[in-house]
Amino acid sequence: MPRTNIPIPITFYQSPSAPFSSQRCINWIPVVAEGPALNTAMLMQPRGIKEFTNALVSKGRGSANLNGVAFYINGNSLISTTSLGAITNHGLIPGTGRVSTAVSKRHLVIVIPGNSAYVFDNKTNTLSKITDPDFIASDTVVFKDTFFVFSATGGEVFFHSELNDPLDFDALDFGASEISPDPIVALHVNHNELFVLNRDTIELFQNIGGSGFVFQRIQGANIQKGCHAKHSLLQFDNSFCFVGGDKNELSSIWKVVGSASAQKISTDAVDDSIQEFTREEIEKSFSMTYTERGQTLALFTFESVRIPSKTFVYNATASALSGMKVWFEFQSGFEDNKFQVATIMSIYGKLLVSDLNTGLIGELDKKTLSYYGTNIFRHAVTQPFSQDGTPLFVGEVEATFESGVGLTTGNGSVPTVRMSISDNGGRSFFGNFKRKIGRVGEYNHRTIWRQQGRIPVSRMMSFTVTDPVDANFMKLASNAEVGSK
Repeated sequence: MPRTNIPIPITFYQSPSAPFSSQRCINWIPVVAEGPALNTAMLMQPRGIKEFTNALVSKGRGSANLNGVAFYINGNSLISTTSLGAITNHGLIPGTGRVSTAVSKRHLVIVIPGNSAYVFDNKTNTLSKITDPDFIASDTVVFKDTFFVFSATGGEVFFHSELNDPLDFDALDFGASEISPDPIVALHVNHNELFVLNRDTIELFQNIGGSGFVFQRIQGANIQKGCHAKHSLLQFDNSFCFVGGDKNELSSIWKVVGSASAQKISTDAVDDSIQEFTREEIEKSFSMTYTERGQTLALFTFESVRIPSKTFVYNATASALSGMKVWFEFQSGFEDNKFQVATIMSIYGKLLVSDLNTGLIGELDKKTLSYYGTNIFRHAVTQPFSQDGTPLFVGEVEATFESGVGLTTGNGSVPTVRMSISDNGGRSFFGNFKRKIGRVGEYNHRTIWRQQGRIPVSRMMSFTVTDPVDANFMKLASNAEVGSK
């Protein structure tokens, strides 16, 4: 029987109709080859997380790089850490929810949405609450042209501090976004332009200088999409992304293109998953970004106590190379859940992360094969495999992994991959067929399932690896012929 390649799933695409597509990819990064290779695409092992230091306080709420020093808002504390992990506690930041931060060379401003705001001064090493009577409770803050700019809670106005002084305000230094009556949700600075993101629209402003309020709307520069989640704004891929939509549109993920339009980067499958969350849950979603071995990734986390929380990941590099919107998922643990990372920051030559549940500060590390000692659950479901509905008989299925890396810890057992199959359109999977990936040094090991039997209409296959091994999934092939021997 001839050997046929089965496409490696490089995008999250779970159709509402399971027989059409039930593809899913968890904790494997889809990568598209940029030159001649064993296959056109592969699933790459993600970085694990090892402990960098422990803040010994509660969960991560935000982080910032202030003049080359890593700062975190963890629990009720503002802390900083050196490149060696030594921690300094700088004082109290009330609340438990996520915060908005902005930095200049000297100041770190921390906004507790709907409440108070604080300023850390790295010259005087002091943390101060903003007490100016002209300050308005805010939701987000950005830094532009020596001014800290705030979006007022309630969405009516945005305003800025005095020049280079985030503790000083003037009651007249405020403006409004007026092309539409929808409220201001958040602010963002991109290519030195101030984007004021409302619920249904976006307006652009520029600094015109002079006395008083220094920002003026750029005529004709507006986007007919709005922001639904203030913490979803993400500087990414030479632009920025956000969770939002137009008036009467449900939430999707968008990327700004120029000063007059936005492009939807989420697929309908991702949209369907996002829209399972309530409006209140979507409003609390947040985003992060980092680059993994040449892959530029954007992470969007949605939390819920009703349904499994999710972290959807967009791979901009693979999307550009494949011409498709490449999405997958990150999760912590073995059950459907979100990625337990609150923030990601590139600093000290490392990728440091804070945790959603604990005071741990971790490091995303390519040599680490676990998340804080817990094995990484890697899982992928293929697209439907069929011959236009004609019954097929399958002899062998072979999965090509980077064999020979083996297990370097434990009792020396051989790492395995588990395969399950579905012949009913992805409605259910059966079997737990284990095969070895290969011992250390066993570079020519082949992972093959034989006598796979009859496919009545179509078949989907799922593959799962949980061992602490560098499990790069590079190719999938099958021997199949028409008929039902």
